[in-house]
Amino acid sequence: MIRRDSIIDRGLPADRSAEVWVVGSVILRPAALDDLGFLSVDHFFGDDLRELYGAMVEARRRGAPIDEALLRRQFFGDDWAARIHEIVTAVPVASHVRRYAEIVRDLALRRRIIEICMTGAEAAQAGDGAPDEVLERVETELSTVRATKHEHEPVAIADAAVEAACRIDEIARRGSGSGLPTGLATFDDDQGGLFPGELTILAARPGNGKTSLALQVAEHNAARGRLVYFASLEMSAVELSTRLACAQSGVSNRLVRIGRLTGNDTAALAQAFNSQSQSNLEIHDRASLTVAGIRREIRKRKKRGLALAIVDYLQLIQPEDRKLPREQQVARMVRSLKEIAREYDVPVLCLCQLNRQVDGDETPRLHHLRESGSIEQDADVVLFLSRREPTEQEPHNAVLTVAKNRNGETGPLRLTWDGPRTRFSCFNHNPEFEAWSG
Repeated sequence: MIRRDSIIDRGLPADRSAEVWVVGSVILRPAALDDLGFLSVDHFFGDDLRELYGAMVEARRRGAPIDEALLRRQFFGDDWAARIHEIVTAVPVASHVRRYAEIVRDLALRRRIIEICMTGAEAAQAGDGAPDEVLERVETELSTVRATKHEHEPVAIADAAVEAACRIDEIARRGSGSGLPTGLATFDDDQGGLFPGELTILAARPGNGKTSLALQVAEHNAARGRLVYFASLEMSAVELSTRLACAQSGVSNRLVRIGRLTGNDTAALAQAFNSQSQSNLEIHDRASLTVAGIRREIRKRKKRGLALAIVDYLQLIQPEDRKLPREQQVARMVRSLKEIAREYDVPVLCLCQLNRQVDGDETPRLHHLRESGSIEQDADVVLFLSRREPTEQEPHNAVLTVAKNRNGETGPLRLTWDGPRTRFSCFNHNPEFEAWSG
């Protein structure tokens, strides 16, 4: 077992020479700073070099020269010139500054990892929170370190054009877009499905069927061999399996609950459960999930080819910082889910509650999203699911409205809601074909 004092005794990882080489190279070639956007002032371990590098970065930002006056201010005293000479002459090859900077950054990240793990160990030792909470705090911090490691340099439009052209050629060859189908034929035709790297919000008032629709989308893909992760913070895996079996078999969920099943009903349900045993759907039914916990499960399944992640639902996710105002908590969770979608390049479908104001308004709107305006801001797509009384002119009994689409069109889609089977189909389409094909 490694003790904290033993790590400190051995010294934290740092390379004074590499830090000197970075600073000396910049003194010799100030323009080199333009290629070191990934290197932070905080990456330096030595206080003197950190301050000098910070002063040079600030001077470059303001368009001021890195000259004798700046260096004299940082190394005041009679020996300032000798110290600068020592730094400059220590540089092996100034043109290799980027490599020196990478060494400094990587060692700083190692120190950060040690700090995070030590803090987690101290929290575990002191009993500061439940073990799962401590673990998730550590994993969240480590995920931040991982994201810091990856550079995101500007991309020339010429390079982006080549990649975009290749992607379009692949779509034309395949004859379909890169989106994941939902099983609602009209939606898939009009919108292209759910896209990797995008966060889609499916919002509705309680009891309007958003879990049923999400489960339908999940099974549509899982039954075709695509791995689907379903984080259920409200319903157990057994409840979801039962609801799905009713949708697949045509047996009324009410009859299951009251136990009035015929022999045919039992046989149909058995066949549905057998179908589920071949499905690639994994349900995570835990009421106290955090975004860090969801990220961990998605990360593990990405290695196995995860195709879709579903979260049911946003307002039940446990906040990382309970001291923040509720709106800020929700904003952080939405932003983190968006980051997860981009980091792991999977579609994330997150269910969300609408506030009570929509009860008096037949058509949900973006301002009805509950608890945070950041939901509208950060989501790529916002869908509203609502039920309605059919009329002679409009005989459909449900509507799926695309209220926001960062990369496409908006508008309503007429649906048919089959209450006993807890499933949706597109109005005027063949429901048997639509719900389970594609």
